[in-house]
Amino acid sequence: MSMHRIGVFLSANDGLSESFRTAAEQLGRWIGRTGRTLVFGGSSKGLMEVLAASAKAEGGHVVGVVPRVLEERGWVSGHLDECIATQGLADRKQALIDASDVLVCLPGGVGTLDEMFTALGDAAIGMQAKPVILYNVDGCWNSLLRFLSDLHSRRLLRTTVEDFVRVAASFEELTALLGAE
Repeated sequence: MSMHRIGVFLSANDGLSESFRTAAEQLGRWIGRTGRTLVFGGSSKGLMEVLAASAKAEGGHVVGVVPRVLEERGWVSGHLDECIATQGLADRKQALIDASDVLVCLPGGVGTLDEMFTALGDAAIGMQAKPVILYNVDGCWNSLLRFLSDLHSRRLLRTTVEDFVRVAASFEELTALLGAE
């Protein structure tokens, strides 16, 4: 399976840990350096802007999936090569998933969780053939992974988490899962 178009879910918040910022920057640079395309939420805020600027700085193609509210607030990244306009967050999420070959979840909040769970829900019932990778920077996703394992032990999930999501604890593990070049 081709993993040329890397969809990334992540925070648009500022003032986050330096390790989260570094992770977004490393991934963006890697996407650009390896000739891949970044597909992301299109915001000029937080980790999203760090990711886009880093990909662009290394010659990457940057696709932003931009809901109308970002446009209205003037929060659209200036690093976009291509903009996919959406009405709201629900169609943004689906457009981002559809435009990507693989989905990577960096640290994020409610929006990232919403996007992640949509992709994981699709995967759990066999609707989504695209790989989902959690980049577990500084153990950011540890409690989520424990929670999902607990749901499985209670038979609320048919399969184990490992059956529909991959976890990378380091940048090297992440790029290996993405098919490092």
